Amino acid sequence: MRSAPLAPLVLAALSFVACTGAPRPAAAPAPPQLRAGACPPRPACDAPAPAALPRGFRHTRSRLVASGWPRHRGRDLFARAEGPQWAIAKLAYGPQDDDLEDEDVEAYLLRGCSGPWERLGTFRTSDDDHLHPTVEGIPDTGGRVYLDLTAGRRLEVGRHRVHLAVAGDGTSADLFIEVLPPGARVAVTDIDGTLTSSEVAVVGELFGGAPPSAHPGAVEAMRALADSGIHLFYVTARPEWLVGSTRAWLRQQGFPPGILHTTIGVTGAFGRAAADYKTIELGWLKARTGIVPSFGFGNMPSDVTTYTAAGIAPSRCYYYKLGGDLRGGVPHDDYRALVPALFSPPAACAP
Repeated sequence: MRSAPLAPLVLAALSFVACTGAPRPAAAPAPPQLRAGACPPRPACDAPAPAALPRGFRHTRSRLVASGWPRHRGRDLFARAEGPQWAIAKLAYGPQDDDLEDEDVEAYLLRGCSGPWERLGTFRTSDDDHLHPTVEGIPDTGGRVYLDLTAGRRLEVGRHRVHLAVAGDGTSADLFIEVLPPGARVAVTDIDGTLTSSEVAVVGELFGGAPPSAHPGAVEAMRALADSGIHLFYVTARPEWLVGSTRAWLRQQGFPPGILHTTIGVTGAFGRAAADYKTIELGWLKARTGIVPSFGFGNMPSDVTTYTAAGIAPSRCYYYKLGGDLRGGVPHDDYRALVPALFSPPAACAP
């Protein structure tokens, strides 16, 4: 989790990014090596998106809004085969995060991360006069789409990708949905300072620097869990508009595919607010799937508080270079030493 001193730096970075544009996309990593007895890796779901043929905006205001660089983002979700299944996204532009309201969005589904794209249809973004009820804890502030996938499009157990393209200019957002089987296990991990080289590493990238590196062995530790059939839940208190660049960083570093959640705000959360946010996220996971994470990874005292409150076994909570009262959690300063304990060949691998 991120601490309060980072707040002014991020706010300054927001203004800088407004002038320099979106963070650079990351290159694809080398494919992971499958260890003996491991589950097959979950699909990267990186098939080329359907071709976008812009046809212009419905409103003059939308053309003005779209003059800023796109900050569209989709909301990843865990789901159950028999429960609610939603595709939720926010379409917005520029440094002020201006909503794209009352405009058409083309939606496509890559079911099971394989085969042909399925066209789901054309949907309209919300506006202040036509807001959607809150779904999956995501209130409608305008510029959002909410697609109910249970209406003739229900997803089976597995990983799926939804691609949403703005009809006006062809810009797009993606989101991933993992439908969990009975008995599925999840590991939750913070990102800043826990996986990245420092707590404030993202700020340097926002100011045009190179992307942060990952702690030595962090990728291998998360792969060990994925090889054991465990689903990864990446939870960060970063602002929502950093979903795309955060996902790209995880992929570029070689972290296994998983579900990524940020705050839904423009500036992120800090200090106690970040702890409260994570508590809500793990409460959502339990309410929606019945799952309490089998593992937790963090680097701040607030992570200890959050994971303890969520009911994660203390012996399965690992805290990077953190002292003090860990409430039975495990301190460590090298992910490489954790890898043998994290990999356990499963009796069966879920889809």
